Amino acid sequence: MKYRMVLAVFSLFTVIASSFGDEPILIGHRGLLRHAPENTMPAFVSCVELSFGFELDVYSSRDNQLVIIHKANLDSTTDGPNRSIREFTVAELKRFDAGSWFHPDFKGVTIPTLEEVLAMVGKQKRGQTMLALNVKQITPEGEQQLVALITKYGLLNESFAFDQDDACSKRLKSHNSLFLIGQNVGRQNLGKRLVAGDLDVFLLTFIPTPEEMSQLHQKKKVVIFNFSGSGPNYCNPATWDKVKEVGFDGLMTDFPLECRLHWRKQE
Repeated sequence: MKYRMVLAVFSLFTVIASSFGDEPILIGHRGLLRHAPENTMPAFVSCVELSFGFELDVYSSRDNQLVIIHKANLDSTTDGPNRSIREFTVAELKRFDAGSWFHPDFKGVTIPTLEEVLAMVGKQKRGQTMLALNVKQITPEGEQQLVALITKYGLLNESFAFDQDDACSKRLKSHNSLFLIGQNVGRQNLGKRLVAGDLDVFLLTFIPTPEEMSQLHQKKKVVIFNFSGSGPNYCNPATWDKVKEVGFDGLMTDFPLECRLHWRKQE
């Protein structure tokens, strides 16, 4: 089992290196959220068409299906009531409009299920991608379903779950040892998490030293800089250049288009 886990991480590590060379893969936070309603199919399809990865937020519905939305309360990004997404079945959730709040052109866009998103990725992706599954509130049955769907659509080497608690991570891994586990890690916890050996993907909230990055890569960890945020400080070419310079494998950002354009101008 340990060999299979190492093989899975090495596969993702190799995918990133072979597909993107020296350039980190860009992961659109909640999809292309500045150009389409976050966590909806238009935001995700845009990322796939542009060869970006993307981050998405996963919940269980009342009928125990996996659905995608950032906040549990429906009124945050839909015309639904101030009630939790977990109180509704998928059929009921599909009646709510998840696009008009962003712009009238997106009227009628609905809350997607995880399977709808994965099926789209499997069909339309251009080369390799990376899906960052932010596990919010899912049931034990949902955990099993999550792993099964990622396996079904052949995305074990191009996806990982993150921000769930350690108990959930262990259960996800127990369903398939090749399923990859990530976590946001600060500098003060870096050594501890490396020693623990339970993470495949490190989402760093700091710029590591060359020695720290070397240590992570020697252990075949995938290293992503989590630079998600909508403020002007997050649209920072100096930081983007540093991410590329120190050898991150990926960059999670609200500004993937701007970052890619900046990097292309330097070529």
